Amino acid sequence: MSNLAAYWNQLSMQKKLVLTGVLLATIAAFWLLMNVASKPHMAFLYGGLDPAAAGEILSALEGMDVAAEVRGDAIYVPQPKRDEVRMALARQGLPQQGQAGFELLDEMNGFAVTSDMFDATYWRAKEGELARTILATPGVKAARVHIAAPKISSFSRQSRKPSASVTITMSRGRMDRQRAVAIRYLVALGVPDLDPEQVVIVDSLNGVVLKPGSQNALEEIETSDTDRARKMERALLNMLEAHVGPDNARVNISLRVDRERESVSERILKPESRVLMARETTEIQQSDSGAGNAVTVASNLPDGDAASGPSGSKSERNEANQTTRFDISEVNRKREKMPGAIAQVHVAVMINETEPTPRSEEELSALGDLVATAIGFDQARGDKVTVKAMSFHQAEVIADDPVTGGAMAFLQDNLISMLQIFIPAVVVLALALFVLKPILTAGPAAQITSQGAASEIVGALEAPTGGADMKTPAVALQDLASADTGAAATVLTSWLDETEAA
Repeated sequence: MSNLAAYWNQLSMQKKLVLTGVLLATIAAFWLLMNVASKPHMAFLYGGLDPAAAGEILSALEGMDVAAEVRGDAIYVPQPKRDEVRMALARQGLPQQGQAGFELLDEMNGFAVTSDMFDATYWRAKEGELARTILATPGVKAARVHIAAPKISSFSRQSRKPSASVTITMSRGRMDRQRAVAIRYLVALGVPDLDPEQVVIVDSLNGVVLKPGSQNALEEIETSDTDRARKMERALLNMLEAHVGPDNARVNISLRVDRERESVSERILKPESRVLMARETTEIQQSDSGAGNAVTVASNLPDGDAASGPSGSKSERNEANQTTRFDISEVNRKREKMPGAIAQVHVAVMINETEPTPRSEEELSALGDLVATAIGFDQARGDKVTVKAMSFHQAEVIADDPVTGGAMAFLQDNLISMLQIFIPAVVVLALALFVLKPILTAGPAAQITSQGAASEIVGALEAPTGGADMKTPAVALQDLASADTGAAATVLTSWLDETEAA
């Protein structure tokens, strides 16, 4: 320490400032590297949460004494503790997505709750449970359910049915109609007396998916040209890949759908064909007989016709009538044509052409027949099927040599940790070799050299001048300057001090 203090006192002010700055910068760099090395590696915990759920997660992490870092809408924790933290949060029911469910009813006090408060809490809990069920569907990022339940009154003459609206945010893309119909029936069956037609499905980014008042939701699915075309494409692609292999076929279907609605009523009469409808036969038989004396002159004489006895009359009538009723043949037809019928189908199929064995015309023709049968080909409506064999463009992928175990795998897995240890070690070693060692070794060497040079110069001054082997003070000072500049400066300084003192 005395040598270090002596060397420090011999330095100029500029050198002292430079040395002090170098030491402070080295210590600051070493502290920064040690801080980075000691900081744990952060791993992704949860992301895409709403602010309320994220706040609950952060509060729980503070109670667990776990360091957390927020980056946008994502939460990061130290990697060694990530799995343990997830299990602990799951035991607490976190993160809680969507609305609150039936646990709201557990918090109610039966003595201080009115019927209106209970009804409002019940429907709120019902909405939360339905929203949680919808959130369990893959691809759904957020869901909100609103149920409009009319209040039942004993004095109301007409009963009103409930209605509901569902707002859904997808993780990516837009919601398809098939999933919207499933959610509609899920909500309708979860609420008493709720008709599926009174449930509205809204995509938060793309607008209304299912409107209210639809009589047949499945019909809405069938009227979607895109959905029907994609469904047919998937079916054809599965059938073709069974023969040509995966990723060796491309299918594109263009549909033209008839949007007109038509109602036709038809009545056909056929006069040439008579049909016996009824036949009636009526027979009448009538017979009348009677007696009577005619008043004549003879009947008034004593011996006239009156003495001859009575005389009578008799009549009979037979009548037969037949009525036959015929009717002509009649056909009544009533047809209603709904929109959504396929008016025309165009199918384009491209098969990958392999280099060693190109596909033959017979194979392409057979594939074309299969495609035509699968889509219900109708030449009368102008359907068209095209099957071509072409080479697919393969993108050149530069793949690195796979690392399979051994030292390379260990290096790849532990590179960051090794750098965190290696960099501070290098800084410490450089500080010891290039800063501390010169400081510790320069002080004693300079002092010994200056003392030797001073004694040598003093001896040269005190010795007789006639000695052949003795050096003059100037020669000794010159040799000292060539060997150690610091020592020569020290000797000159001491001479100047002695001169000033004299």
